[in-house]
Amino acid sequence: MQLDYSLMMKLDYSLMMDLTDVELKLKELEAGYKKKYFRKDMKSTWSFKCRCDKKVVSNVADEYFIVLITWKVPNAIGCRFCSKECADIYFNGQRNELLVERKRIIEERKKMREIYEEAEQKFIAIKERS
Repeated sequence: MQLDYSLMMKLDYSLMMDLTDVELKLKELEAGYKKKYFRKDMKSTWSFKCRCDKKVVSNVADEYFIVLITWKVPNAIGCRFCSKECADIYFNGQRNELLVERKRIIEERKKMREIYEEAEQKFIAIKERS
């Protein structure tokens, strides 16, 4: 079997870039998970609906939680949640998806390294014979 090493290097580079992207998303996810407080000095109230279908109103609740994920919705304020428990469910789901993707990429790069090492050993063996 003839291997196309330039193609393999391009694939490895692509995997490195994907891994970097996942790592940056993980950092952004961690940094964007915040507890926020409603401003009480506003003239009018505002509200939002949590993913659990609970309506959160600014003049009733004191706090809410936000998870900012700009790679999904670039100009969004973030996903708002009524409680830490609701935010945790969403946050953990997003983090787990990224961790699974990171693990997949690392495994693919490991397989490629094994192919590189095998090819290098064959090359050395051929060079020693000649």
